[in-house]
Amino acid sequence: MSADLDKATTRNFLDGLRSLVTIFEDQRDAAREQDALALTESREHHPHAILFGDLLPRLQTYSFVTLLTVILRARLAVFCKAVRQDHGLEQSLDDMDGTFLEKVHKYLRDVVQAEPPEDLWHWTEELVSLHTCIVEAAGNPDLMSKFDRRVLQQIVRRRPGLALEQDDLLFSRAPHLSQRPQPVLGIDTECCMEAITAAQGLFGYLYQHRTPGGP
Repeated sequence: MSADLDKATTRNFLDGLRSLVTIFEDQRDAAREQDALALTESREHHPHAILFGDLLPRLQTYSFVTLLTVILRARLAVFCKAVRQDHGLEQSLDDMDGTFLEKVHKYLRDVVQAEPPEDLWHWTEELVSLHTCIVEAAGNPDLMSKFDRRVLQQIVRRRPGLALEQDDLLFSRAPHLSQRPQPVLGIDTECCMEAITAAQGLFGYLYQHRTPGGP
């Protein structure tokens, strides 16, 4: 059945992302070495210069969230399509209303009759909100809509490993401009690992409940 191959592919993608997180530290060490070589040309003459190694840890976790969100959305769409094909279901994901995640949730609940555990589905929704902050606001909640900013703030308060930090690395400005630090989203690597675990748990549940009306 197509779902069997899709399950293996999804597992491979998520395992690959987990491995990616484990090599972040090596990449950071290499960036710090590059920064050390650049010190005489930058900070020696410009003490407030921002070097890439300063910013790398944040960019790594941002890239991880982006990759995981892309994979999560794609594999959810594939799962719904595979279940429809394997069981000859009349309705498709396109027949549902709402945002992408709302469509998926309705399809799983009403058509596949598989209601994902709340904690795992909340992780999915929160991951998409983090992704929105990163790709639409460069991690700066001040650049988000009031509604999205309020949702993000609630997630940060609720989820360990997330923070809104006063940091001016990415939004550094010329000396003659105001240097007020910007609020930015901070994500630690443990939070990244927990996100992968949640995604693996979600798909583990779905592939156990891929037969409509039964386990």
